[in-house]
Amino acid sequence: MASPLLPGPPDQRRNLDWCWSKLPSDLMQLVFDRLGFADFQRAKSVCSSWLSVSRNSQPNNQIPWMIRFPKDNNHCLLFNPEEEDKMYKTPNLGNDFAKSSCIASYGSWLLMQPESEYMEEDLDHQCNNLYILDLLTRERINLPILQPEFGLTCLILWIDEKSKDHLVIGMAHEELAISFKKGDSSWKQIPTLSGIEECFSMVFKDHKLYCLSNYKLKVFDFSGDIPVKVFKTSVSKLLNNPLCISMRMRLPGIPMKDQLNHFKDDMVVTLAGDVLIVKCHRPSLSKIWSFEIYKMEGNNNKWEKTVSLGDETILLDLGITVLAKDMQGIKANSIYFSNPTPYFKDQYDENEIFIFDLDSNTVEQPHRSVSSSFPRSRARWFLPCFKRE
Repeated sequence: MASPLLPGPPDQRRNLDWCWSKLPSDLMQLVFDRLGFADFQRAKSVCSSWLSVSRNSQPNNQIPWMIRFPKDNNHCLLFNPEEEDKMYKTPNLGNDFAKSSCIASYGSWLLMQPESEYMEEDLDHQCNNLYILDLLTRERINLPILQPEFGLTCLILWIDEKSKDHLVIGMAHEELAISFKKGDSSWKQIPTLSGIEECFSMVFKDHKLYCLSNYKLKVFDFSGDIPVKVFKTSVSKLLNNPLCISMRMRLPGIPMKDQLNHFKDDMVVTLAGDVLIVKCHRPSLSKIWSFEIYKMEGNNNKWEKTVSLGDETILLDLGITVLAKDMQGIKANSIYFSNPTPYFKDQYDENEIFIFDLDSNTVEQPHRSVSSSFPRSRARWFLPCFKRE
């Protein structure tokens, strides 16, 4: 016989049920606004009054979810670290979703770009038809057609959940920056972003665009009608190439791609607005990624190595940090990242999603059942934004 959820005689338990259902709605609202996704779903099923209040709330989520893109499928799979053995499958996201790749995300919105192999198949429509998709609601925003000669790289996405104001910035041919925002009729060049053409890492946060190249870190303020450069400093002594792949000597009998050293540099903006440069490295013939983090001290162009993020955690795919203290499902002082070199897969890159623990300097994978069920499927971390029902 199952044990009762509440102690005491049945009459006493009924009184407790009645008390919970009669809590003031403003108090219940405060409770719901502090719950993560899993607890939110459980709480709204307590009784009809709690369900009613939940419709005016939404889960308070600062926990990164994993999104997996099974190849040639028109859906994706979502994993919430709070629910270790549970995977969510999205509804049908459209036939072109299976032929596209996610190149950036913001909240629950994905910036999708057609894969080159499918553009080559459709010779009459070889256009870069980018679109923005909310993977939870399936709301879609189509962007203007971009001709194939304007191949975009280093794209970033920003969107306001309420107004649906959005901004997409990317590099065309590594020579000029172009953008599209709500209200525009076509892609526009951004002449004030001088020098951004060499940028290989960008972060957009609090209406500022942070651009990292091999030589400079530049910050542009987008709060006005025209972007304005507000900061510049040299980073040439700190960085490798944006993607440096090297080999000391050829070893016989081992494929050359398995002997490569992998390096990559990324930029992160913290909750306080500090800029971090994250250097990752995976030696040849190894499955182990290592990381070094450098923080700029003041405005004196001095970068100091950082060994701890404190109560924060880096979401490298998004270029930001989030607070992780005392939160179930996320580890503080860690780096959540996907494979930094997905285009150079070898036998040592069997998985594409990882967690690097800065305390132990070790790489972990998400729950084993999730990682092993979908090997070599594309994956990334994202921060879902849940809408009010």
